[in-house]
Formats: sequence, structure tokens, C-alpha cells
Amino acid sequence: MKSEGDQEQQRSLAERLNSLFALVRWTDAHGRQREYSTAEVAKAVTTDPSHPTTLSRSYLAMLRNGSHTNPTLSVLEGLAKFFDDHRSSGTPPITVQWLVAQEDPEDEFLRQRLADHQVRAIAMRAGEMTPAMRKQLLKMIEIFDQDGALDPDPGE
Repeated sequence: MKSEGDQEQQRSLAERLNSLFALVRWTDAHGRQREYSTAEVAKAVTTDPSHPTTLSRSYLAMLRNGSHTNPTLSVLEGLAKFFDDHRSSGTPPITVQWLVAQEDPEDEFLRQRLADHQVRAIAMRAGEMTPAMRKQLLKMIEIFDQDGALDPDPGE
């Protein structure tokens, strides 16, 4: 049986791009979450002055459908930058390495979080809990989040 991490590593560039299109969204004037279109992303990558990449809608569509599988580094950098700039806060960064499945930024994100001794102690305790106990703990944390009752002072 393959782990989720193994399955993630085997996803194609097209699958990864399409997952970004499904995940990274913008809010319209009515407050609805909308997916960026292929044309919108291609135009945004092309008009971004921070890099020289140009990207046509049709070429991006071919990357998304898997008919082109070997884009230039500059195209990957432009796409990674666009999706990273528009991702939700608190989510792992989008990198070129993630797009080409060389590393999983979520692993690095978790490593950074687990570097804190208290976070690591909580995670270790949670790992010993039953699934029902973990579910209860997550509900308690959600209540703290809603009330804004989390102590911002990590000095304890």
C-alpha cells in the first residue's frame, strides 16, 4: 500500500497544476470563491514585472492537460510565483520543486512547526491518543480559535 506522500510524489505536473487551480481561489464582488481561469493565470504570469517569463493561454492549457510535460525553468518559476503569491495564508509555499515533485514544501512547513519544543510535545502526545480523543482535541482547539482565546505569549 502506498502512503499519501508516495502518491503525491508520483503526481504529474499536469495533476499538480490542476490541483493548484482548484485550490488557489479569489473572491468575487459577491463574496463567492472563484477558480482562476487558464487565461487569467497566463496573463498574470506574463505581465508580472518580477520575471521575464511569457506564457500563452494555449501553452498553459497544454501543460494542464498533459500534452506538454517539459516547460522551461522560467515558466515553472512564473507559475510557482503566481500560485504562491495567491495562496491562503498558513498554507505551505508553492515552489518550483513542488511543481516538479522534487520536494514537498508541506514537509518543510511541518519541520518548521515541529522545531518548536512545545509543538513537538503536543504532537507526540496526540500521536498516542485514540482517533476519538484526537477528534475531541481538535474540536477544543477550534473553540479556542473561534474565541480568540489562544495565548499569544509563548513564554510559558
